[in-house]
Amino acid sequence: MPKIPTFVADAQPTGEVGAVKSNIQISPNETLAASLLPAAKDITNYYIKEKEISNKVEGGELIANAQQELSEVQAQANTKKTPELGVNFFNNAYSNIIEKYKLKANNSYISRFFELNMNASKPSYTSNILKTTRANMVKTRTTQVFNQIENDILKAVEDENSFNFATLSNSIDLQYQELLKDGLITENDLILLREDLPKLIEIQQVRKLSRSNAAEAVAALLNPKNYTQIPQDERTKLISEFGTLSKLQTDLIKNNLTSEIINKSKEFIDKFSNNEYQGLSLEELELYKTGDLKANDQIEKLNEKIVNKKFSFDTNYNTNSDIIAKIFNGEIEDTSTQFLIGNETEPKSILERAGDGTINDKDTSFLSLILTRNNTDTFKKQDQAFIKYVNDLTPLLQGNAFLSYFDKSYNSKASMLRQILHLRYVDGLSKGITVENLLSSNSEDYIAKDIKSYLPKTSDLSSIVIDLAGGSVINNNNVIQKKEGETANEYLKRVDAEGKTFSFDYISEKDFDEQFMPQGLDTVALWNKYYQTENNFITGLKAKERLSRNYTVPEDAKKAISVASKIFDGDGGYSAEQITKLLNEIGQIETQYQTKIQRGENPEITNFYARSYWQIEVTTAKDLLQNSSVVFGPKFEKEFSNYKGNFKTAKEGLLNLSDKELTNIIEKDDALGASFAAAIIVTRFK
Repeated sequence: MPKIPTFVADAQPTGEVGAVKSNIQISPNETLAASLLPAAKDITNYYIKEKEISNKVEGGELIANAQQELSEVQAQANTKKTPELGVNFFNNAYSNIIEKYKLKANNSYISRFFELNMNASKPSYTSNILKTTRANMVKTRTTQVFNQIENDILKAVEDENSFNFATLSNSIDLQYQELLKDGLITENDLILLREDLPKLIEIQQVRKLSRSNAAEAVAALLNPKNYTQIPQDERTKLISEFGTLSKLQTDLIKNNLTSEIINKSKEFIDKFSNNEYQGLSLEELELYKTGDLKANDQIEKLNEKIVNKKFSFDTNYNTNSDIIAKIFNGEIEDTSTQFLIGNETEPKSILERAGDGTINDKDTSFLSLILTRNNTDTFKKQDQAFIKYVNDLTPLLQGNAFLSYFDKSYNSKASMLRQILHLRYVDGLSKGITVENLLSSNSEDYIAKDIKSYLPKTSDLSSIVIDLAGGSVINNNNVIQKKEGETANEYLKRVDAEGKTFSFDYISEKDFDEQFMPQGLDTVALWNKYYQTENNFITGLKAKERLSRNYTVPEDAKKAISVASKIFDGDGGYSAEQITKLLNEIGQIETQYQTKIQRGENPEITNFYARSYWQIEVTTAKDLLQNSSVVFGPKFEKEFSNYKGNFKTAKEGLLNLSDKELTNIIEKDDALGASFAAAIIVTRFK
């Protein structure tokens, strides 16, 4: 059996067995551990520093939040009237804020850090508060004294009988001395204040005058001999101030008088209407006098008209419409304001027109209401919306084109409807209903739900025509016969003057020709034969009636007529002045300058109905352009060159437009519409 080799150790076993012990001694300076000990020390130091910085960060946040609140407290403290009040207010708030934020600190170090820093800043807060409140105190006290002095001067000036400059001066000086004693003013301040006293007294004297009559105060200041103690710079400021006050005083007086005139005249007419139209006694009349002599005179004359049974209860819808328009544009301020309508040469007021056949008692009350409401912007805008609505409604109310001329009750019915609807309108507005809802036919609050009952009926027209054709007279059932040798024109004028109606029985074909055949520059006759072309007796009468109204050519129409008359001046033997006259009157005949769109009953051709104030049909316009090209010369081409398009001339450009396009252009371009009308005049009128 082989022998297993054994290992023999050279080392000797220790003498001790059991526990293992080591006596190895390692120097920290000679091993790896030696290098780790300084790092550990740095870590400890870093942790301490980190904790310190962290505490300061948290403390800084508390300080910032506390300072924000203290700034607000300081601002409140600065408003106090005395330093004591300001500082006490701040200290109380300061203590509460400090305790509040100390409680939010996470440890004692943060709390201490916060408190030390806040206490360090407190003197700065207190110092600023003291400075500000001391200034407040000085200002408050000096203001009190100066206000008292101003009141003393005012009392003395107001009581002129007891005014004594020496006494007043001594009293005021004592108050200045008190300010000096309290250290609120200096000796130099006292000298200046004493020197200014005469100026202060004169300023109060002129202010007293301004309160009763600012204009007189301004006049007094403009004279350098008056109020000599007031220097020029302050004198100028006072003049400006009193000038504004003077205007306000004048406007106030004027507005009050205007309101009084409107109210008194309305009360008078209402009293008259409720007194069985007998007029008022002289004693009763005094109750309706105002501070305006002109208005008083007009009321007296109106009462005389009533007493003498010369007051007409007829009305003219169009005249009332013209008056309303003048109220809106500011031309009429009250019922006594005199104004012109149409071609009038003598101005008359609403009161003067009352009972003259154009304005009756109900019209006067209605117009007074419009005047009153016109003085308030909101009411004025409301009424303007209402009148626009009624104006758009007028053609519907009028019914057949010539019904209003023959139906003597038309004006009354139209005026009555306007007034009824306005009362409903104002009542609805007072209940908070909007303008839109009151004037919308789709609204439950529509003011004209029963409008059909007010519209003219076909039967009305039929009965009128039958009466006329049969020779009866509507007003008094008497046939007005034509006198022997009397021309048709003389007959019609006489009938009209007597307020009656003519009979067709007395109008022969010869009479018709005499009445409506063109003679000279007779617009109606020329229009009836060559423009309207039907040469109809009824339409001729209608045209005459429209021209008899008071009307005004609007500015856009005037400008258009001016352009057209210059373009066609001399053509067809007509001068620019003659063309102007004819265009002015044709516009009134055709549309009364109320619309530029012909009304019709065929919706399929709506776009092709006549357009412009002069009612030019697209077929007529194209016929003129094609067959009367001789009058569309250089002046026309220059004026309307924008219509050339891709063509050589404006005439060609217009001719090549579609009917719809040309129709729209005639509606929008007033000058072009007037030019087509002028072309009809110079080419067709004879």
